[in-house]
Amino acid sequence: MGYQSTIKPLLAALVVTGLLGLMGCDQTINKQPEQSISIGQLFEDSTAASRALVGAYDGLQANGVYGGFPTMAADFTADIANFSGSFTTWQQAQAFNLSSTHGPTLNIWADHYNVINRANLIIDNASGIDGLSQAGVDEFVGQAKFIRALAYFNLVRWFAQPFEPGASNDQPGVILATTGVQTTEPEFNKPRASVGEIYSQIRTDLEDAISRLEVEGSRTRAGQAVANALLAKVSLYQGRWDEAASRAQSVIQQSEFELSDSPRTPYFNEASSEIIFQIAYSSTDNTGTNDFMSSFYLPGDLGGRGDINPLSSFLDDAESGDIRTGVSPQVEGDSLLYEFGGNIWTNKWTENSFADDMPVLRVAEMYLIRAEGLARGSGTASDARAAVNEVRNRAGLGDVPSSLSGQDLIDEIITQRRYELAFEGDRRHDLQRLGRAINSGTGTLQPGDAQRILPIPNRAIQVNDALDQSSQNPGY
Repeated sequence: MGYQSTIKPLLAALVVTGLLGLMGCDQTINKQPEQSISIGQLFEDSTAASRALVGAYDGLQANGVYGGFPTMAADFTADIANFSGSFTTWQQAQAFNLSSTHGPTLNIWADHYNVINRANLIIDNASGIDGLSQAGVDEFVGQAKFIRALAYFNLVRWFAQPFEPGASNDQPGVILATTGVQTTEPEFNKPRASVGEIYSQIRTDLEDAISRLEVEGSRTRAGQAVANALLAKVSLYQGRWDEAASRAQSVIQQSEFELSDSPRTPYFNEASSEIIFQIAYSSTDNTGTNDFMSSFYLPGDLGGRGDINPLSSFLDDAESGDIRTGVSPQVEGDSLLYEFGGNIWTNKWTENSFADDMPVLRVAEMYLIRAEGLARGSGTASDARAAVNEVRNRAGLGDVPSSLSGQDLIDEIITQRRYELAFEGDRRHDLQRLGRAINSGTGTLQPGDAQRILPIPNRAIQVNDALDQSSQNPGY
């Protein structure tokens, strides 16, 4: 596949396929498709541009973004879940036995760059939309920059070594593209930017989005507070502790967001005020039965594949009384786990129509980001304990000891992240940023091991004149 000089309106009139010439063939498709429109027509008015923005959000649903493999792999290649299915490529991921031709890895790369290109085209063209006010331009650009920042944050965590606070961060990151691509001509070939450059772009995009957007979001669309929540998490990964704590607190204080009474609520009520941002799915708008989360997390007799269950160590390590790891006798019971057919399953993914929304940012995580930022930065241990206790108490657990501080307090916060964010695609990234061992059900990666990050897909190297084998991550 290559970039097209025209774009079909079917997918919100956006996707120029082939993204950055990094997947598919390197031939430009010059034939004018039937029922196609030009870029100029695509952004000729606000109605058309709104469809383009829908297309950018729609890209986040892809199986290589939030609709499949990476969401699940971040847990079954860590100490949360076990994959027992027949997909060889998923078995390879769990065993830390990947190669540069690994199909799901290519999907992560290509699908994220698809999203980035959709966002870039909006950013490039919004100011030229006839009759659109500056406020309208800000809305389109702000949301597109949030989407682009989110995509780059995911890419740099999967394909590059972690950001190191206080270091130069010149280790290879991913390809940085900030303009929309419509052809596969050589000038669009790009080398890998550094990790520092990628994080700088993420921060710039989110700061600009915050300055442009209204505070309100719709839980499936970015507002100022949504962008601020993502920047709080980015700041955590950069070791900007005080900023992470401050930005998380600013989101917590927003009246439209609050921690729900039960840890079950955000999964059984997709309009929950605990949800800051999520990817919307429906029974007719999802990535399909062989990709979607509930397909793998639901047992076969309930309409799924039954391929992913909690690890026994995840259950054994849990604190007694934790609602999140209590086991209900039926699906959608009183806890976030249930027993069925002799196995334990998660209650976070239960729609056999594959219509579960995917939480990306929740208020509970903001409390944990605030707690960690305070514990590691210039905050007080007392305030950090208060923040983590909010999450513990909601899970049915008592307060931490009033003397808990230092590394013991940090360890407790990380433990709460493990249980609060389980089955939401977070754990492996946490272990990577912390420099801790990554244990799956079938293998272990120590700090410094090659497969802690994914290989740059071989196809991406083949079609990009600015990349060669020396551009590959070590060990592949």
